[in-house]
Parts: sequence; C-alpha cells; structure tokens
Amino acid sequence: MAYSRAFFEFQLVFAQRLATRFQFPLPEALYHYTTFTVSFGATDWAKYLAGLQQAVDPVDWTYQWYLNHRDPDVTPDATLFYDSPLFGCFYYTLKRQGTVARPHFLQNDQPGLRPLGRERLAVRQAELRRMFVFIQHHEPQAAIVLGNSWLYNLPAYRRIYPPVYTARLPILAEDEFQYLSLWGQCFDRNWQPQLAVTTKVLQRLDNLDELSNLRDCFPYQIRRPQCPIDVFYQHFQINKEPMTNDQSITTQHP
Repeated sequence: MAYSRAFFEFQLVFAQRLATRFQFPLPEALYHYTTFTVSFGATDWAKYLAGLQQAVDPVDWTYQWYLNHRDPDVTPDATLFYDSPLFGCFYYTLKRQGTVARPHFLQNDQPGLRPLGRERLAVRQAELRRMFVFIQHHEPQAAIVLGNSWLYNLPAYRRIYPPVYTARLPILAEDEFQYLSLWGQCFDRNWQPQLAVTTKVLQRLDNLDELSNLRDCFPYQIRRPQCPIDVFYQHFQINKEPMTNDQSITTQHP
C-alpha cells in the first residue's frame, strides 16, 4: 500500500521542529532523521531538495515527488519484494556473508484483515514456516536469526515467533532514524499517523535538550532478538529433506 500524504507531512513537521531546535539546516534533518531517502527509492535527492525550496506547499511537493518515483504496490499474491522472495507478510535479508538471516514484516494481508490479529496468527506462522523452509534449502550458510524492529515490543508480533527467539529483547545500540524499523510505530496499517503516538513524539521533541537523546522521543525502541536458526527449524518442525514444488515460494492467504 502506498504511503499516505500524512505519512510525509508528519515527518516534515518533525524535521522542521528538529532543525529549528538544534539550529541546523532542514535538508540535513530530512536526510538523517526521516525515512525520506529510503521512501523515495533510487531518486535524485538534490532535485527533490531544489523543488522543496521553491514549493508553495512543501507537503504537496514531497508527496507528489514520492508518487512520481515510488515502486509499484506489493500485493498479497506477490512472490517478490524488490529482489527478495516474499512469503505473504514476510521476507528476509542476509547479513555477514550470508550467515545471519534477518526477517522483515510487511502489512501485506488481504484488504480489511488485521495482519497481527489473533485470528490471523496461524496464517502468519504458516508464512514464516514457508520462509524458513526456503531459507534452509537455499541459504544453507545461514546460522543465526537476528531481528531489528520496534514491532518486537508488541505481544501480537512476538507470538508469531519461537519463544526462545523473543526471550531476550535487547535494544539496538545504534540509531536508525531513516528506517521504518523505528518510524513504523507512528503510523497505522493505512500509513496514517497514530495520533496518540505522534503527539507524544512531538511533545518530547519540543522538550529535548540533547540531540544524542533523540530516539527517546519515540515510545518504542528497536528491539534486536537473536537465536540460532536451528531454533526456528525445530519450532516449525522443518526437517532436512529435498525441496519439492510444494515448498517453492508461495504467498497464498486463506
């Protein structure tokens, strides 16, 4: 689903207040402390900024720039997200020479359904199992599963995973202000601002004394669970067997 106009409007307001409070240029705030560079994809950042400086309405300019440069929507029956295999609401990336698998979550369920609702738990777990079957057969070097998201603060998200994986939830030490791994908590599944969260973020920003404490403006921090990948194989009862056609990439939603 495409990001909403309000998705960019809130981040523009955040960047403007941040730049004013700590007295540095707005382009610097937008580049380092919003998702804009990632949301726009491979686009000409300098041209975006040049248009922004001339725009009568910065929000309209930003939103139209996004609409003109964004990638096509992902649909529930898609099999790829960019170049990564997609399993319903999940895809993965590899780190550290392919030894670390990082699961990622997209709100890619059928329209009108709650992707993290209890009624969809079995579907999510089936998608996750398919993904790890695929990883076992295609990424034999993967030995560790490493998470990286604010979503691990939510019981509804944690219950999808093996309990051993989410038993410890250390906070990420580095800042990731350019990614939805932090910003996602500010928006609902339609990419509209969550008013209770965004109001709190701006209130905390207005009272912030040190830029180094900026992530404290966000109610949830990025959590980073980790465990051996064999925990997933055992939890989902994935045996080392030859891959069949039924274990190829599928994204069917009951």
